[in-house]
Amino acid sequence: MSDQAMPPERPRPDRPASGRFHPYVYRLLACLAAWFVISAWCFAGGGRTDLALTAVTGLFALMVGLPSLLALARRFHPPDPSGAREETTDRFEQWAERDVDLSTGPVKGKFAAIETALPIAAVAFGMTAFALVLHFSV
Repeated sequence: MSDQAMPPERPRPDRPASGRFHPYVYRLLACLAAWFVISAWCFAGGGRTDLALTAVTGLFALMVGLPSLLALARRFHPPDPSGAREETTDRFEQWAERDVDLSTGPVKGKFAAIETALPIAAVAFGMTAFALVLHFSV
């Protein structure tokens, strides 16, 4: 393969890469999960779906609750003896402009946040649309 066929690599600016999401991203994901659970409960009624909805609610409570408890434990007992937190003190705008190291490589923070929140947002909004259709059609 000739050198002309391959595009040249763009030089990356010297920005420190982070391996963590900003706390606002985690809060957004927790709110979207709560939105999904609330919109799923719009289908409750008649006793047929209540058991399944209770299981879904418990699953989402564990999925949001355990990481939240671990974050609180890390907040009050930081691994660094000095207690310095280097990444969570940044404003969201500063974090969004930096690179975030993902398993597929470095990605700009704002794109990583969007790509992470998009699936749960699509499911939450879709469930809300289904609930509205059910509500107005019955």
